[in-house]
Amino acid sequence: MVKRIVTDYNGYDANAFFCVDDKTKHGFLFDCGAEGKRLSDIIDKEGYIIEKLIITHGHFDHIGGVEEFRKFKNIPVYIHENGKRFLSDPEYNLSAHLGNIISIEADGYFKDSDLLLTKGGELCFRVINTKGHTDDSCVFYNEKEGYAITGDTIFRGTYGNYRFPTGDYGTLMRSIREKVLTLPPETVLYSGHTLATTVAAERPYYI
Repeated sequence: MVKRIVTDYNGYDANAFFCVDDKTKHGFLFDCGAEGKRLSDIIDKEGYIIEKLIITHGHFDHIGGVEEFRKFKNIPVYIHENGKRFLSDPEYNLSAHLGNIISIEADGYFKDSDLLLTKGGELCFRVINTKGHTDDSCVFYNEKEGYAITGDTIFRGTYGNYRFPTGDYGTLMRSIREKVLTLPPETVLYSGHTLATTVAAERPYYI
C-alpha cells in the first residue's frame, strides 16, 4: 500500500509517502515535508509500524519536518551517503535562503544498489542513486509491487531542477534515461511534487 500525503513548508508543497504492508502494517515513510507532527499522527491513527524514515534527497522541503517528527517518534532517519552535507549545510539544503535554517543529522546511510527491507521482509526497495537534481538523489524501486519512489529526479511530464548545488542537466538526463526509464514500462512512479505516472507515460518525453 502506498499512501500519499501532501505536506507544506512555508508554501512549498512536497509529497511524503507511507509504503506499508497491508497485512502486517510494517513499512517505511519516504520524506518528511515540514509537518512532522501530522505524519506522526497518521502513524498513530492508522496503526503503522514504520521502521525507517527514508529521505529521497536533502532539500528543505523534504527534510524540514524531521526534527519535529523526532519529537514524537523514535524512528531512525536514513539518507544516501552523499546526503550528509545536504542535511547539515543550509546552503546545500537551500534553507539558508528561506530564513529557517535546517541543520540535522541522519541515523544511518545507504548507497547505490543497497536493498532496504522491512524486518519481516514484507517490503523490499532497491536503492538507485540518480544524480542530477542533487548527487544524493535516489529512486527506490519495489520490484515485487511494481512501483518506485522517485523524489525530485522525475515528475509527471517533467524533471527536477538541476540548477542547485551538485545538480547537472546532462547527469540528470542520463540518470532518467539509463536508470529510471529502463524499469518495466508499467512501473508506477511516485514523485516528490506531482501526481503519479508510469515509466511508459514518461518515456516519450526523453526519446
